[in-house]
Parts: sequence; structure tokens; C-alpha cells
Amino acid sequence: MKLLKIAPAILLTFVMLYIARTNSRGRPEFVSHVNKGFTFEITTIPKIIEYQSDSITLRVSGPIGENTCVWFRLQSPGIDVDNRDVYGRTEMHPLDNTEDWYFTEVTAGARSGRYHYYFFEVTDSAGRELATFAHEDGTPFVLRYIGSVPPVVLAGHLLFIFTTVFFVAMAAASGLPLLFGNADDRPMAVYLFWAAVCCFLGSYPFGIPMNHYAFGTLWEGVPFGTDATDNKAQLLLVYLLFATLVWLRTLTQGRFGRDLYSARMRVLIGVGSFVVMLFIYLIPHSIQFSATLTNSFCYSWIVIIVLLYLIGLLRSKHADGVAA
Repeated sequence: MKLLKIAPAILLTFVMLYIARTNSRGRPEFVSHVNKGFTFEITTIPKIIEYQSDSITLRVSGPIGENTCVWFRLQSPGIDVDNRDVYGRTEMHPLDNTEDWYFTEVTAGARSGRYHYYFFEVTDSAGRELATFAHEDGTPFVLRYIGSVPPVVLAGHLLFIFTTVFFVAMAAASGLPLLFGNADDRPMAVYLFWAAVCCFLGSYPFGIPMNHYAFGTLWEGVPFGTDATDNKAQLLLVYLLFATLVWLRTLTQGRFGRDLYSARMRVLIGVGSFVVMLFIYLIPHSIQFSATLTNSFCYSWIVIIVLLYLIGLLRSKHADGVAA
């Protein structure tokens, strides 16, 4: 019977990690579209190791004349992202023995948490703009300068993120039979506890060094920052702590605390941890939102979870008082 829970949990774990990987904004992606008669194609380079160089290549097809120039336009430090007129400009050169392909070398600066934005421009002999190339919605491409992460830090981070997903999936698999009358509810409480522990270890003891080595920062979840990736981990941890605490008496086999809400509600909260995790993983890794949106959502989420816990705690104390 236990195998029937473990097998789907392992499958769900790999599915979730596949979603997170393919949904990541930090991976190279192929982009192509037409602008003003020119066809552009690129496989983006979202990251370059600090102080190292990489070649950015671009294919441009269209009415390119002898004096037509293709430019790489990179945001300079301190420049407004939306003011493209003041982006730096580097001429791209044709690749040897290739048709329509251009390249430029980019040398990364020191690692940092900031994003560098770039797009491409085609001009005529008089310097007049003929076409530009960015994402189809007009937003520029993103480049980060990152540091090398020690293998032990990266492995520890990935291991605990992997096990977090596994234990959440196990909790959901254990919770579904409880909705149909199965009386053995402690396994769900135990799986939620270990999911919370692994999420904490992956996000903080290993996540903070990951940030330091990769971006030169420590922790950018609220209230320390507005990085979407760090905040996603924090939001999941807050929910897992809540889902664990509502089972505290069952988890400790009656030695400590109390169970909050009804048995069915506790099961729904536990199964909800998988829904919350799925929602968080569907948000692309490395995507960024405005500081206002990030702060508003994250603080609202934390306040709601704390209120749900306090409501459950007060209800359980009131029920105990009535029973006495």
C-alpha cells in the first residue's frame, strides 16, 4: 500500500521539477520574429560568469545593404531601463563564412543581483533606425552577471528542494484517502513536517550561500528584498509551517500542542500544500515583478496565513473550554 503512495509522489516530484526547469526565465531560449521587414533570430544568453566573456550571436535577414549596421544595445549601469536612447551601443560583426549571422563579445562585470537589459538595432548609413529586436511584446532581453557556486552548496540546495517537493507530494497522497474515512492521519502530519524542514534547509542554510556565491547578495525575500525566487520559497515555507502547526497534537502523538480546525479541514489544508506548491512552481523561475506588487502580495499572503492560524487556535481553545 505504501508503494502506491511513494510511486505517484516520485512521479509528481519529477513533474514539478520539470515544470520549474522548463518554466525558468534563467535558461537560454530561442526567440524569433519580424520587425519592419527584418527577420531576427537568437538563442538568448541570460547569464555570464563574472569577469568572463561570452559571444552573443544574432541572425538578421532582410534588406541589409552595404552600409547597414547591426548594433548590440546594452543598458549601462544607472540607466533607466525604459529610456533606450541612452543604452550603450556596440557594433556587431558578421560571422566568418556564415550568411546573415552577426556576433559581439560581452565581458561580464562583478556578480550582482541586478539585471542588465539589452536589445538589437539595425541602422542605415546615416544612423537612422531601420528596425529593432527585443521580445515580441517589446520588453528587452535580460542578462545577469553571476558567480560560480561551489558544488556542495548547489547540491545541498537542489537536494532539499527536491525532497521538499517529494514530501509535499507524499502528504497529498496520504491525505486523499483520509477524505474517504481512513483513520490513520499521522503520516500526513509527519510528511508536512519534513516538507517544512526541507524547505527551510533548502531556502536558508543552502539558499543564502547560493545567493552569496551567485549574486553577491544574501536573502531577498520580504522584508529584505523583492526577488521573486526568494519570495516564492518564503511563501511556500510560510504555508508549510501553517499546515504543520494545524496538526501539532497529532504530530507529537498528543504530547504537545493541539490540532486546529476539524479533521476534514486539516486534511484539506494539508492537500492544499500541493496546490500552493503547484501555483508557486508555475510562476517562472527568475521572473521579476515590480517591488510594489511583490511586497503587496507577499505581505498579504503572510498576514492571511497568520490570521488563519490564529482563528484556528482561538476556535480550538473555545471548543476545549466548552467541552470542559
